[in-house]
Parts: sequence; structure tokens; C-alpha cells
Amino acid sequence: MITLDDVSKRYPNGTYALRDIDLRIDAGEFVFAVGSSGAGKSTLNRLLIREELPTTGRVVVDGQDVARLPRGRVAHLRRKVGIVFQDFKLLQTKTVAENVAFALIVTGHDGKTVREETERALALVGLTQRRGHFPRELSGGEQQRTAIARALVMRPKILVADEPTGNLDPVTTWEIIKLLVRVNELGTTLIVATHNAEIVNALRRRVVHLDHGRIVRDEREGQYAA
Repeated sequence: MITLDDVSKRYPNGTYALRDIDLRIDAGEFVFAVGSSGAGKSTLNRLLIREELPTTGRVVVDGQDVARLPRGRVAHLRRKVGIVFQDFKLLQTKTVAENVAFALIVTGHDGKTVREETERALALVGLTQRRGHFPRELSGGEQQRTAIARALVMRPKILVADEPTGNLDPVTTWEIIKLLVRVNELGTTLIVATHNAEIVNALRRRVVHLDHGRIVRDEREGQYAA
């Protein structure tokens, strides 16, 4: 599903965000990307949605070399890769349902599809009864579930979650993690960047540890620290 082949990302000031990365993630995997701030986790995520391009090497997502995609195909790639952020990034003037439906509307889906897929995504995250509320009326966990529904409404093959529980209390954190596990069990490939050692150690999924832009550890059923 995802292959990084000798990938480095170097910025104009000479700083390397990633260096000599070789990584393969198969369809249906659940992978934790761990490491301190500045280790390269967010850069890795941006490469997968072609928000950034590698300086050297190849990034292949679902069989496509992202650097070689024509500009008109980038939007199609991003339909395959949903992304969830730490700070939710919801549209404050739109309801829960409108936030979730927005991506379908702007990509030209017909009204019936928009309604059906929005309701499917809301049911998956348990927010059907909150569909008419605005973000300011939601708890932090409900806002994050809205963001997850928005990412899933296009039925992506891959979901990237960048510190998805960073702003949540411990109880809500586990609710969101259980939801992400369910999404993975339904067949979506999941990459979760996190600083939360408790979650990583409890789930014992694959752990890719980044340090100063390099992969220093890649373990099946891994823990946060070696």
C-alpha cells in the first residue's frame, strides 16, 4: 500500500527532515509512528498526501509514485489518504453533518451520495444524534470523532492520524483509539503518529521509531521505547 524507497527530505536551509528512509506498509496494517518533536513524523505524513515532495527517493502510494502525479491527479490521491489532525480543523460555521459532507460536495458528488455517505460516516463514529450541532457545541472527543468521520467519508484506503489524541483527556483518548482500531478492523490501513506511550504499549501494534529523520527501530508488536 505504501512504499518509501531511499527517501530523504532536505529543506533549503540544509536541514534534513527525513534521511535515507526505507519503509513498506502493507494494506490493512496498523502502524504507530513514534519519536520526539522534530523527528520527522509530520514530514512523513505530508509526503503521503503530496503536500511535500521528497528531495531524493520515491514515495509510492497505492501503486502511484506521488512525485510523478500530474497536478490534476493529486486530488484523486488525497481521496485515498484521509488525514486527522490534533487540532481537529473543523469549519466552525458548519454543523457536524456539513463538516463531514463538505469534501463530497466540493468533489462534485450528487446529493443522494452526499447524504448516504455522510450518514454512514456519522453512524460509524457514533455521531448521528449530533449531526445538527456546531463544533462549539461539542466536546473535544466529539470534535475529533467529527474529524475522523470527515476523513472517512471518501472511503479512503489509508487513514493518517497526526497526534489524534494530543488535546484530549485520558478517557476520551481511549474512546478515540478504540474507534481507530475499529476503522482498521474494517480494512483501512492506519498510520498513527503519537507521543502517547501508554497507547502504544497497550495496543502492541507495529512501531516505527523516527529519530532526527531516520528510522532507528521498526518492530512488529512493538512498544513505545525499545
